[in-house]
Amino acid sequence: MKDIKRFIGMAALAVLVIIAIVMGVRVANLVDLTRVEMATTPTPVPPTRNIMQVTIDPNAPTPPPVLRSGSQGEEVWQLQTRLQELGYYTSSVDGQFGPGTRSAVIDFQRQHGLDADGIVGEGTKAVLYSAAAQPKPTAPPTNPPTAVPEVIPAWVRSDGMPLLVNREHFMPQGYQPQELVDMSSYCPGNIVKIKYSGTQAERVAVDALIRMLKDAHTQGITVWQVSAAYRGESYQQQLFDQQVKEYMDKNDLSYADAVSATKLTVMEPGSSEHHTGLAFDITVPGVAFKGTEQAEWLADNCWDYGFIIRYAADKEDVTGILAEPWHIRYVGTEHSLPMRQQNLCLEEYIAKYGSY
Repeated sequence: MKDIKRFIGMAALAVLVIIAIVMGVRVANLVDLTRVEMATTPTPVPPTRNIMQVTIDPNAPTPPPVLRSGSQGEEVWQLQTRLQELGYYTSSVDGQFGPGTRSAVIDFQRQHGLDADGIVGEGTKAVLYSAAAQPKPTAPPTNPPTAVPEVIPAWVRSDGMPLLVNREHFMPQGYQPQELVDMSSYCPGNIVKIKYSGTQAERVAVDALIRMLKDAHTQGITVWQVSAAYRGESYQQQLFDQQVKEYMDKNDLSYADAVSATKLTVMEPGSSEHHTGLAFDITVPGVAFKGTEQAEWLADNCWDYGFIIRYAADKEDVTGILAEPWHIRYVGTEHSLPMRQQNLCLEEYIAKYGSY
């Protein structure tokens, strides 16, 4: 019995040895085959990404900012200062890019053949701050022409000066406007609104007004209204008496005090510029005119079209009238340009150059 068990154990051991030998041969063959395959097949290369390499130069200059309406700060202050040096900007330097600054930029751009869009980009700056920048063309000679035209308009004095109408100089006896036009039908409705039907004014002044407001539209200043133009003396008397009565009723003033107060804002009949047909009250519907973009544009540009701001804040002691930024008077560019250049109101201008 013991011999049989020994025989079975030895047989099982022999089988295990044979299996181990066979497996070893197979493993060796697989290793050799793998070596051959690796020698004949190239190793695959992982795909690469096409990534653009961007290098930022820390010393590269910062692009200059674009200045336009609404901009403010040091850049605008420098811009206004430069335009003022060249004669294009005449208002105060305040660092606020408003209508006056935009108008000056457009004038500069037009003078230098640039795109006149009122925006100060790299191109405009390059010219503005270079030696190529040209000053604004000078106005006509400050001394008005001495030659009197063959046909003298009613509103031109015998010495060639514009007609002066104020408390000391009433309208000439028998004065009649030469060519009144109905502004409601004469003026393009898309350019200016005429507040009251039947408003009239001298054609020469109305034509200049239309040219001026058309240019204002091209610069983005589009809302304009004429509230007053020509007035006869009888109508002026009504306005004066109405204001006197209002002061007496609402402010409890005596008649004499009410008349004195009224004279500060309403001219007496015969002393109002509106009798000439050359004066306009410009307004913006629904808002106070002072401080509007229209008021700023008018103060900066009306002179180029033959108008003046008749009652300026810094001339109240000369004109005797409180400032009226809405009241413009047509005198012609031969007078308006020297008046702006020398900061003269009409009284000062005639006193300096007139001989009447």
